[in-house]
Amino acid sequence: MSQKLSVCIICKNEEDKIERCLSSLTFADEIVLLDSGSSDKTLTIAKKYTDKIYVREDWLGFGEQRRRAEELATNDWILAIDADEVVPEALQIEIKTYMQSINANEVLVLNRLTSFCGKFVHHSGWYPDPIVRIYNRTKYRYNGNLVHESVSCKGSKKIQLKANLMHYTFDNLKDYLVKRCGYAEAWAEERYNKGKKSSSIKAVAAGLFAFIRHYVFYRGFLDGRTGFLISVIQMQYTFNKYMLLVLKNDQNR
Repeated sequence: MSQKLSVCIICKNEEDKIERCLSSLTFADEIVLLDSGSSDKTLTIAKKYTDKIYVREDWLGFGEQRRRAEELATNDWILAIDADEVVPEALQIEIKTYMQSINANEVLVLNRLTSFCGKFVHHSGWYPDPIVRIYNRTKYRYNGNLVHESVSCKGSKKIQLKANLMHYTFDNLKDYLVKRCGYAEAWAEERYNKGKKSSSIKAVAAGLFAFIRHYVFYRGFLDGRTGFLISVIQMQYTFNKYMLLVLKNDQNR
């Protein structure tokens, strides 16, 4: 017997991408969209695809917003997806096939192929990018991380699907850099609240290693200029998050 599947999306101001995402999700039994205060046409577009639209502007982080979306679903099986992701037909078929016999202890791992500044990235630590996105909420759920949230599914049986989940991240470099700065701030805030510390030396060393990891170990050089750009951005992001943690500790002595 095929299990019913609820798609859960969290978003804000995604009018340029939300329709491409939603139009690829009509195979699911339900689409739940939890918005955090869009001021553009995101919700108007979403209404063409679902009436399960909710708004929570009291932002407590990505993990908590995912958990809120889980609770709004009417089915136990959840497909968590972002507004800049698309489920192509080949992946839809795979998902529907597995949903016919899946059990609650199993989770489905989707592999993301990311397009960055108009080019698909096949190396640089961005691909393959396996991520748990389909799970039974009675057994597993998202953690509460402020950023870089994930499904807590220790002890589950992970099933890797073959077709790619298409990820159309930022075409505008400036917007992407702004987003990465926000991630760094959230990371530092989370670590600070846990009593963690850092140092300038650690920030520099971690940043340099991040560049080497992505450009050399993850073969970013095979992605050409895009791979070099990704490696530099990862270096800056890593430096930023550790230095922000240093500054937070200094400011609150």
